[in-house]
Amino acid sequence: MLSVTAIVVNWRQPEITLRCLRSLERLEYPCQVIVIDNGSNDHSVAYLTQHCPNVEVLRLPTNRGFGSACNYGIIYALQDTACEYVLLLNNDVILHPQALTELVKAAQVLPNAGILGPKVYYNDGTNRIWYAGARRRWAVLAATDTGRGQIDHGQFNQTRRVDYVFGAAMFVRRTVFEQIGLFDENFFLYLEDLDFCLRAQNAGFTLWFVPQAYVWHEGSASIAHEAALYRYHIARSTTYFLRKHISSKHVPLAIAFWLLVAVRTIAVETLRGDIKKTLWYWPGFVAGLAVPLPASIMSPLGFGAQIWTTGRE
Repeated sequence: MLSVTAIVVNWRQPEITLRCLRSLERLEYPCQVIVIDNGSNDHSVAYLTQHCPNVEVLRLPTNRGFGSACNYGIIYALQDTACEYVLLLNNDVILHPQALTELVKAAQVLPNAGILGPKVYYNDGTNRIWYAGARRRWAVLAATDTGRGQIDHGQFNQTRRVDYVFGAAMFVRRTVFEQIGLFDENFFLYLEDLDFCLRAQNAGFTLWFVPQAYVWHEGSASIAHEAALYRYHIARSTTYFLRKHISSKHVPLAIAFWLLVAVRTIAVETLRGDIKKTLWYWPGFVAGLAVPLPASIMSPLGFGAQIWTTGRE
């Protein structure tokens, strides 16, 4: 039996996180569970410790961003040499009891699979698809989701290779972290999963969509009422991601494509009356330009050595 550790990041949403943890308890395939509290200044730690005494809750003193919090949990989990896979989950994900079983089955028959992802539904009481695989437009690095918003009639029930596994539920082989490092912490929020998938592909790993495993996802629960914050971090992360990965020969095409995307988005939101919120795109864009680039796209960013030197607390 493969050893799996599930990591869930919480930020001031203990009740939502608890629903995720309860679904982990109902999994037919057992796994260790770690919660990383990302600097919550509420009752989160006490609440989760009380309601889930068998779950390890590790507390960070400040909000370090989603990727950084995940890294803290991954480093902690990989100190256990028996840990073969890490299941990274958003705290607003609910898992079907057989979800992990199906991911493990797929991993066992796909030896080169580095990252696997389940089918993801909207958690709105419907059978509406959020994620059923994704492809990347390589010249401009835009991810195109398969089936987003469609009602599931079984049209995406084939296990297949993809370019992107949705970070809300990401099943990662240990050797991926050992070879490429962890999440790039320059992404405070958003696109750290897309960056991680691209780096894994560049290292020779394959990515797979496993429709027999499925989960439900609420979406952006941590900043659901912070539209300006969402716009800022989307702009910042997108700008940094493109600076990091776009090849020099594709820069003109990428600039044209993403400029059109930005103009369309801003126009639509302006017509909706979101002018003040839309203005947050610009400081996000400037912040993304200011983020220093790593020495290499494939660089572990210093995390590889840290995995083996950071002790379990």
